[in-house]
Amino acid sequence: MTNIQDKHIDRFLTLFQSFEGALNGEKGHPMHEWRRKAIHRLKDLSFPTRRHEEWKYTPVTKVVSPTYSVNPNSELSEKKLEKFKIDDLNAAVLVFVNGQLRKDLSDLDQLPQGLQLMPMSEALDHPDYQDIVKELYISSTEKTEDPFLAMNAAFSKENMFIYVPANTHVTQALHILHINTPEELPYFYNPQKLIHLGKGSKMVLVESYNDLGEGDTKSEYFNNMQNVIHLKGNAQMDHYKLQRESTRSSHLNNTSIYQDRDSVYSNYQLDLGGLWVRNNLNAYHKGENVTTNFYGAFLGKGNQHMDAHTLVDHAIPHCQSNELYKGILDDKAHGVFNGKVMVHKDAQKTNAFQQNSSLLLSEKAVMDAKPQLEIFADDVKCSHGATIGHLDESSVFFLRTRGINEKRAKEMLQEAFLLEVIENMPNESLRAYASKWIAEKLASE
Repeated sequence: MTNIQDKHIDRFLTLFQSFEGALNGEKGHPMHEWRRKAIHRLKDLSFPTRRHEEWKYTPVTKVVSPTYSVNPNSELSEKKLEKFKIDDLNAAVLVFVNGQLRKDLSDLDQLPQGLQLMPMSEALDHPDYQDIVKELYISSTEKTEDPFLAMNAAFSKENMFIYVPANTHVTQALHILHINTPEELPYFYNPQKLIHLGKGSKMVLVESYNDLGEGDTKSEYFNNMQNVIHLKGNAQMDHYKLQRESTRSSHLNNTSIYQDRDSVYSNYQLDLGGLWVRNNLNAYHKGENVTTNFYGAFLGKGNQHMDAHTLVDHAIPHCQSNELYKGILDDKAHGVFNGKVMVHKDAQKTNAFQQNSSLLLSEKAVMDAKPQLEIFADDVKCSHGATIGHLDESSVFFLRTRGINEKRAKEMLQEAFLLEVIENMPNESLRAYASKWIAEKLASE
């Protein structure tokens, strides 16, 4: 490890000391022993550099260099909360302010029927759930080679275990609403969720990430999140992530999905905020006839950096995956798409589709596209592609001949470009909400 890397790691080791000191009675729980193992693991790791193939387009120095504080307490009124709720969405809402659960603002007494939710520490103590937590979360974290996952495990406090029993169809969505507030010092928080869907169950999870600051009051913070999701046989999950955080913030999303036979997982992402954004989305097929759908859209302006890394690991026959990612970059924004589809030797009859398309609106905008298809089976249908282009000036001209000014004509074409992704969202309220976000950002200067 270089001296520079030592300094970055040491900064988080020092922060852990103050974090641990504030835990009080939690230090005696087995969950804290897991935290301590994770921080010891971090001592043996280093942050990736551009020499690491998976990080060659996304430097992390600006993310790990600040001297962060642990997520601070902050007040938030119900009136200010209203503008972040999604109209007509049938959902129970859990509100997190600066990464901390606000029970007074959340619908904890109105959770969807059939859905069970508890802190990870309670699940670890529960005889019905402790094996799930140990197998899916603790065992993998202890051996991780990823320093960000080790940090997430070490600093996680407001972590959640979500369980849907077998043959339970949760008809109401669960909306996890994150709001960040302006603070004097940079801060750091680590959302963490373990989600287990029993055989034949269904649920809809919505995650939205928002910022309360406006103009120069926007906060500097680092959201280092992790989701681990397990779908048992014939389970179905629709998972939405809508992100519009501060343009001074960093947002790292690590989501791993393990799918058993006949399960269907669909992920819908929209990234508009954040100065530095990285989404690591990994799906692992553990049974036949599995379906994985990844749909992502992003819009970057200014100096925003947006990176989408996906992996679909086809290890079993008769499975399918669909990926569609589209992005728009203006000014000096930088986009990255690295989509890997791995088809193992025994994964015959695999059907995998992947497409990435990007629009560059400025000569200084940069897009790095790296679709990867590794096939070791011979009876498959697989395709991938990437396109990078500019707005069609003839289409702009056509709209202008219909009385539409140039600025609005370009906005309309950009909206239509991204809405090809958004239209895949099955929930009408979420489609409308995402479309509104896109229109607002396109209209902003």
